[in-house]
Formats: sequence, structure tokens, C-alpha cells
Amino acid sequence: MNTIYLFDVDGTLTPAKNNIDTKFAAQFLKWSKSRQVYIVSGGSFIRILNQIKRPIFDQVQGVFACMGNAYYTNRFNKEDGYSTWTEAYKNKFDIKKQKDFYAELDWIVKDSPFHIKTGRHYEERVGMVNFSIVGRNATMEQRKVYEEYDAKFKEREKIVEKLSKKYKGIDFVIGGAVSMDIFNKGNDKSQVIHRVLKDKLEDHRIVFVGDRIPFPGNDHSLASVLQTHKNGHTIEVESWRDTAKLLSTDLFASG
Repeated sequence: MNTIYLFDVDGTLTPAKNNIDTKFAAQFLKWSKSRQVYIVSGGSFIRILNQIKRPIFDQVQGVFACMGNAYYTNRFNKEDGYSTWTEAYKNKFDIKKQKDFYAELDWIVKDSPFHIKTGRHYEERVGMVNFSIVGRNATMEQRKVYEEYDAKFKEREKIVEKLSKKYKGIDFVIGGAVSMDIFNKGNDKSQVIHRVLKDKLEDHRIVFVGDRIPFPGNDHSLASVLQTHKNGHTIEVESWRDTAKLLSTDLFASG
């Protein structure tokens, strides 16, 4: 049975919000050359490209950006060695009383006891919103401070629980190291299977690698679909170093 491999980006192929390690990039590029590989990330298409770099990008079959709310297919041109990327679909984030919703996010930031708040606390992406207390202007050091704070006080889990109770048609999940992802119900990473790879799952083994598989992580929805099918496999990692080790195991030897 042929295998399709799905990889998250932040915390799985790269450090959170950072570029892929040079040596790992070379290893992954060599490994993926003869395999069916898709990228599944909460980040935008351009951000994913900047993180994992063009050689890997042009070798994968497709990219599911923004939690699967935008899907891009790859057509490799053997004559010039470049890929042509086509947007197959994209969703729209839809919420009633949008001004009130964003005002509530602003209030949550102000009310948080965490002492570092750098601005740009939410970012609208295709079909979703990314939200963080520390803000997108934070340095890597400031992000690390919040990551440690959140690990101790579980602030993001509490925010997700609170907002989930209030907004019934919206899903809130924990994203990367410091953020939360917000989207309409059903418009999560499970779209990878439901909208694109559903038929493939019947005659292919599909393996998903991510770092936020337990609920309420943003890999949970996709992992749950695969865990209920005989051909689905999920593996949780803590960093790209774990992923690098996986590539030499039996499950990743097939193509």
C-alpha cells in the first residue's frame, strides 16, 4: 500500500515561527523526493514558503494553508525545474457582529495578567483569525517568556474554553507556541481529508505528523479523522528534531 505523508510546520518541521534547520532541510528534501508529501499549517502560503524554503516547497504535492482554509496544488515543470502553484479553494471567515467580536479579543488582551503585550494581537488570514496575548510584534525571547507562562497557568486553554461557550458557530483551538486559531466550525485541518484526500484514504496509508494533536490543539481535528480509519496514522512530536528521527523509521520508509 502506498503512503501519503502530511506534515504540520511550526513545531514539526521548523521551530515555531522560524525557518527550517539547514541540515534537516537537506535531509527532508532527500527523503521527500520519491514520496507523496503535503504540508498542513495554520500559517499563510507565503509564510510557509519562507519557513521551509523553495526546494522543499516545489517538491511537495500540495499545501494546505491557514488551517486547511486555503489549498494549493503543485504542478512541477520538468523543462525548467520550477513549479506552478494553483489555488484550488479558499474559505471565508464569517462571524456576526464582527466589531463586537474583535472588541472582545482586545478586552481579553487588556485583561490578561501577562505583562508583555507588543501589539498586533490578531491577524486575519484566509478563513480564520490568529490571536495571541503577547502579540505578533514579540521577539523570540518575549515569545519564549509567554510560552513558559502559558505552560504554567494554561491561559490559552482558559481563553479557548471561555470563547467556545459563547460563540457556538466558531471553533477556538491552541495554535503554535503562543497563539490561538479561530475559524468557523468544520473549517479546520480535517478539511484535508473531507475535501481532498477522502478517496485516497481508502487505498492509501495516510500518516500525519504534528505537535498539537491532543484537544484543544489545532492538529486535533485532522488527527481524530485519521485515528478512526484503519489506514490512518498519527504521530505527535515535540520538535522538528523528533521529525528528523522519524524519517529513518520503518513507517517512513515506504513511498
